[in-house]
Amino acid sequence: MCSDFLRSACLALALVLAPGAVAQSLPPALLEKAQALPAPTGDELRRHAAVLAAMTPAQRAAFEQRVAQWDAQVPAAQRERREAWQAWRALPEAERQQLRAAAAAFSAMPPDQQQTLRTQYDALDGSERRGWLLGPVLGTIYPKLHALVAQVPPAQREALLEALRALSPEGRADLAVLAQRTPPQARDALRTELLAQPAPQRDAWLRARLRQ
Repeated sequence: MCSDFLRSACLALALVLAPGAVAQSLPPALLEKAQALPAPTGDELRRHAAVLAAMTPAQRAAFEQRVAQWDAQVPAAQRERREAWQAWRALPEAERQQLRAAAAAFSAMPPDQQQTLRTQYDALDGSERRGWLLGPVLGTIYPKLHALVAQVPPAQREALLEALRALSPEGRADLAVLAQRTPPQARDALRTELLAQPAPQRDAWLRARLRQ
């Protein structure tokens, strides 16, 4: 999802600006904020502006309806949707393709089967549901890696997830056993040691560590 400001700016561009209008046509308060944005966010805003300016009136009306539906959701639901979107953007393309295929298969199921799966998913522990946001590779083993991943420092999170995805299934299984054997006060050290290993050697390091 867009940030609150970026979403508002997109809506303004879609509903107020005529196609081909330049940024100077923004309302003064919004223009002042846009000019103060850091470069990556400003670039994203301009990219959204180009897409929105090319919309047909029907597409703009549909966009306005989606924004209204978003605004009508309670904050908790918005937060959940935003987290899911951010998680989707962080996934490798190969896993996105797996999820697209799974979504297509789900859509083709009879309604009763869809409802059964929804009920089973809703019955999962909250932490397990959050684990599935990491995608099909890590979601399957997340309950066993939860102790290692849940409290990872922000500075290590991206590198750790990348390392976990690069491990073989056997390596992730070995790490899951280590994570459950490691006392809470020693898990930071385990993560740091894992990330310090050269990527091609991590599976062997985990096997050796597990035998100690």
